[in-house]
Amino acid sequence: MIKQKNEKNISQIIGRNFSRYAHTYDNHAQLQKLMAEKLASFLPNDTSEQILEIGCGTGLFTKYLLAKPAKKIFLNDISSGMIKHMRLKISLPPYSQIILGNAELLKFQMVDMIAANAVFQWFKNPRVVLGRLNSYIKENGSLVFSTFGPSTLAELRKVAQLESPALLLSKNEWCKLIEEAGFTVNLSAKESHKTFFPSTLSLLKNLQQIGAAPTQMTNPKKLRQLINDYDDICFTKQGVYANWELLYFSAINKQ
Repeated sequence: MIKQKNEKNISQIIGRNFSRYAHTYDNHAQLQKLMAEKLASFLPNDTSEQILEIGCGTGLFTKYLLAKPAKKIFLNDISSGMIKHMRLKISLPPYSQIILGNAELLKFQMVDMIAANAVFQWFKNPRVVLGRLNSYIKENGSLVFSTFGPSTLAELRKVAQLESPALLLSKNEWCKLIEEAGFTVNLSAKESHKTFFPSTLSLLKNLQQIGAAPTQMTNPKKLRQLINDYDDICFTKQGVYANWELLYFSAINKQ
């Protein structure tokens, strides 16, 4: 019971963080935009009449789904602020439906495809979630998603001595979970990406502006120490760098 309460509190914190910075998200989520473009190439060529997007956010990946012929598209997100921002910038078709809430706890209708860009790392129990998602996808339907691997922000997490609030599984670990949930992985990929920032503080602010900054780093003394330590190992003439591991998957529901 305590565990369920803690997980609910964590999901509420994540939702509030994303809502708080929804208005700045698009300006700072350059990596998520890159992932959305790459993930679009993983979408099946076959027509998906009913589509569910989990964690639609401000619509970075939604626009690629809307470009596909469909009779119904369900758009889910945990953050009301992100959905509000998406509505302001995207003209949603009449066949779209918004579903607000934590995808780990919601029940969905049967669809031909479920897609998610840079979302699955927030799941606390991906094995259970993948099994549930399988039950919502029709036979021969698709699961297409991207997420972050264990090398993501490894230097920052080491210096800050913090565990990631996100679940950073390897490509092989995700493939195993996907297969165990009843899917057949037909396409997967891993990319390494390096981003540069003028300073460690600007890196932390960037994470904050996309709702993903570690909330524990509020002590000014610890923050200064973190900045100094990170500069020592990641400073270059181009600025400080951060490493990211990007994972992409496409799977078929073979019932």
